Amino acid sequence: MTESQIYESAYKKLITLCSEAHPQEACGILGASEGSSIIDTVIPIANASPKPEDSFYFDPEEWTAAFFRMQKNRQRIAGLYHSHPASQGIPSYRDRKGFLPSPGLSYWIVAEDDSGMVSATPYRFLDGRFEKLSLVLA
Repeated sequence: MTESQIYESAYKKLITLCSEAHPQEACGILGASEGSSIIDTVIPIANASPKPEDSFYFDPEEWTAAFFRMQKNRQRIAGLYHSHPASQGIPSYRDRKGFLPSPGLSYWIVAEDDSGMVSATPYRFLDGRFEKLSLVLA
């Protein structure tokens, strides 16, 4: 896997959700329909971190409900996302320590660049490190 595909409507929703959560970190899951590798669904999950301005933790009840809702709708988890409201869109030390490798799963970080443009960067996590993927709008 060298790229991650997402429908433009899902990408726009991802950017909007993360922008609206600012200055706190947003987090959630990205879904794809069964048999497809293209992300078509963005499901926000409440950030249950005691310090949401610089960390995230999925609310367990929302995470479980989202997982079962995806199964019911014949979707699969294609990725996870969170935002970096006060830093660059590159994996932090906490990101590297907190993610478990999962083949086929992408990890997205949404952040604002120096010019004020908000964008998302997909990664995959293998062998203890993040590898940047090409983002393809479908």
